[in-house]
Amino acid sequence: MRHFAIALMLCGILTGMAQTTVRLDLERTVELATDSSLTADRYRSVFHEARYAWLSWMAGRKLQLELSTTPLNFEQLMTQRYVSDTDNDEYRQQKRLLSSASVQAQQVMEPWGGSFYASTGLAYLGNYGDFTQHQFAVTPVRVGYRQELLGYNPYRWNRQTEPMRLTVAQQQMNYSVEQTAAEAVKRFFLLAVTQEQLKMAQEQIQSCDTILAIGNRRFRIASISKAELDILTLQRSLAATTLKSAQLSHQQAVRSLAVWLGMDEQTRLELMIPSVLPSLEVTASDAIAHASRNNPNYLSMQLKELEARRDAEQLKRKKGLNASIDASIGLNQVAERFDHAFRSPLVQNQVMVSLTVPIVDHGKKRNAWLAAQSKAETAAHQREEQRRDTELDVMQTVAEVDQRQSMVADAHRSLQIAEDAYTAMLQRFIRGQANVNDLSLAQQYWQTARVDHVKALQDFWNSYFHLRLLTLYDYLKREPIRH
Repeated sequence: MRHFAIALMLCGILTGMAQTTVRLDLERTVELATDSSLTADRYRSVFHEARYAWLSWMAGRKLQLELSTTPLNFEQLMTQRYVSDTDNDEYRQQKRLLSSASVQAQQVMEPWGGSFYASTGLAYLGNYGDFTQHQFAVTPVRVGYRQELLGYNPYRWNRQTEPMRLTVAQQQMNYSVEQTAAEAVKRFFLLAVTQEQLKMAQEQIQSCDTILAIGNRRFRIASISKAELDILTLQRSLAATTLKSAQLSHQQAVRSLAVWLGMDEQTRLELMIPSVLPSLEVTASDAIAHASRNNPNYLSMQLKELEARRDAEQLKRKKGLNASIDASIGLNQVAERFDHAFRSPLVQNQVMVSLTVPIVDHGKKRNAWLAAQSKAETAAHQREEQRRDTELDVMQTVAEVDQRQSMVADAHRSLQIAEDAYTAMLQRFIRGQANVNDLSLAQQYWQTARVDHVKALQDFWNSYFHLRLLTLYDYLKREPIRH
């Protein structure tokens, strides 16, 4: 028997070591959700993708240098040659060695929509066999400019869309991570409700045991009837069933919150439910102003409209005559010796103008342009609808937060009244001045008030974090939310 008791003690110790108890308040829960949860990390990875794309675009606006080289290109083949002595074509073996290197530089010109380029290069060509020759080709410098004419400038549009795209990605990350925080708040209070219900169920068992013991003593002295004693016994049985159900719901809520916060499933959570509300003074106009600056829905719809206008402009410019120009000037020379290739370089000029004129396309480009125009108009309407819907949601949420504050105060007063009433009724029952029904009714009111108080807190904090989500603004710290 002694060894069995020691084994039970060791099992209890190991079980306690395996299950870590973590105490959480609402603020710590939000911090864990936004800092270490897998969902928040995923949203940050999406933002980094957009950030690197923006950095790539910024780098593309600067001077680009590129080295192109073919260190070795050797060929051995049979070639057809004309032999004047025999007046016939003959196949002869020929070997060829080619090596080249060049450096190109390019700089886009955003105001005009074209690009300047420059290059320098060196090449060697050697032929071996019946025909032997060595040549060095040098291009000391070559500069040029190329551009599409007649309108469309993609660089000018990119200067508007790319910074906006990065800002949208930043706001969208903040919005998505804040969604994670709002979901954590929901799970926090779902656990808070089950925690309070479990606590009440445990207290109910203890209360039923105490009241049943009092009832048995009063029954023995004929102070209560057998029916009233049976009611107390039934209440004890129902309390045991309620306790088992509360334990199951509590375990599920603990597991849900722990997994969401990135904790082990076996972690035991104990919540510290906020009983005092912060002092909030939020006006609808201020909240709408914060939303217009921080909510990604505003800027993303503006970006969508701008991109639609860009596409319409591009199709408009390209539905008729298209022209481009490429002009360059440089120096080059060829010689059999390397040092001679740099002597008396020749001027190399090139000017190329390209024209494309549609003759018959049966309205293909024009209809594509009209479709793009309609898409731009649709995007403008959608942006206005999104603004209207978001502002309406913000105004309703501000009103809801104000209303929830007063409802929490009412629930707190009701809880105090119900608790005092139950305490007084319990004392009266012990003294024999109240019956079982009166005590059960007072206890029911008290338990209902306790749950209602927690649910009132739940509704307030859910509304508050929904307002934070819509405006991406922390009204307690008085600063925008940045994750």
